[in-house]
Amino acid sequence: MNAGQQLLPTGRFGNILLATECSEFSQSAEDLAAALAVQFQGRVTAMTMVVSNPEYESVAFGLLQEKESAAMQQLVQVKERIMLQGVPCDVQVRRGVYPHDEIIDAAVEIGADLVVMGRRGRRGLARLMVGDATARVVAKSPCKVLVVPRGQTLWHKTIFLATDGSRYSDRAAVTATILAKKANIPLRVVSVVETKSNTNRHAIAKDALDRVFNHAREEGVEVTGNVIEGHPVVDVLAEAAAACQADLVVGGSHGRTGMERVFLGSVMERLIGRVSCPVLAIKGG
Repeated sequence: MNAGQQLLPTGRFGNILLATECSEFSQSAEDLAAALAVQFQGRVTAMTMVVSNPEYESVAFGLLQEKESAAMQQLVQVKERIMLQGVPCDVQVRRGVYPHDEIIDAAVEIGADLVVMGRRGRRGLARLMVGDATARVVAKSPCKVLVVPRGQTLWHKTIFLATDGSRYSDRAAVTATILAKKANIPLRVVSVVETKSNTNRHAIAKDALDRVFNHAREEGVEVTGNVIEGHPVVDVLAEAAAACQADLVVGGSHGRTGMERVFLGSVMERLIGRVSCPVLAIKGG
């Protein structure tokens, strides 16, 4: 069965949810969301939130309304910047306790193909999304999640794909190939094993690479890669991405248990904080 035919829907980027704090710390995420929407002829919904709870609302309802009004004014400015690039854009201000819950709920409500958010910031939504909250969005989002560090732009050098041969990684491979083809840049593929002396796991890793190579070449994408021995996996992947000067890292959000748990637990989430480029986590879909 052809993995590309099976997994192609993962490549959709038509409906993008942008989670923003409406400041300079979210500018790169905003720009990248708009650039993707231009590439894929999609649309953007820009959202932010006002932190609240029932007890606070009972004594400070007027203040909350003021904060929501100010947030909407900022979102309108974001909308205007995005629409100047020819991208349709909607906006919404959400009220809640936890940013990751509001982001995930918004993604479900609009049927998002992709969530885009900044990696770090100093106030508002970005401040609250640092660390655990970012990991929760990646782990619980119903769709792909792109986490963008400050100062990053749309990739133009190399897309780095981490694969362990699982169906999640195969889906990531299809998406990475689509993005590399759109940008006309090469794809670098790596599969990590703890030790190459384990011939069974090395064979699985090699097979994973071969599937990606075949699919990428069928799509006319230049592709290179290899099986790497090392531990811990996060360190190996971060070093490999830096070595090829990747400006986008793509991987599955889950994976097989028999390959040193490459994408189980928090590996992709931890990788977000270890590389300087955007990280795209592919969901099971």
